[in-house]
Amino acid sequence: MANSLSLNANEVAGLGTFSYTIPVGAGGLYTLSCQSTLPYEQGTFNNSSVTPSVASALQIVLSQTGSASVSITIGGTATNPTPTQPSMGTSGRFQCVAGDVLSVVLSSANAIDAQPNSVKSIVNLYQGY
Repeated sequence: MANSLSLNANEVAGLGTFSYTIPVGAGGLYTLSCQSTLPYEQGTFNNSSVTPSVASALQIVLSQTGSASVSITIGGTATNPTPTQPSMGTSGRFQCVAGDVLSVVLSSANAIDAQPNSVKSIVNLYQGY
């Protein structure tokens, strides 16, 4: 069984940056995750061979700044996410000291992702393993 403490769980809509600063005396191992649902064109199916005319270009970046500069990036390309992909997510473990900042950055080069409530995400932060 894992020994972890849930520090922060947020349901967020839209693009943006979500950060958490490690407090004094709370250094150690942290797990940061993000799971996002993607916009899709109405009338298409996830298992359809029909490709929507407008596909998501969501990019998720998990990063640590401070004592180390580490980042994990998924998405943001012409083939990732795929046009019919309903969701995507990632997680990472970071060794932190007081003052480090853990961030989740949701961005996109496609206007469909910038519409209100088109991208919905759950961001979780746990201390421990």
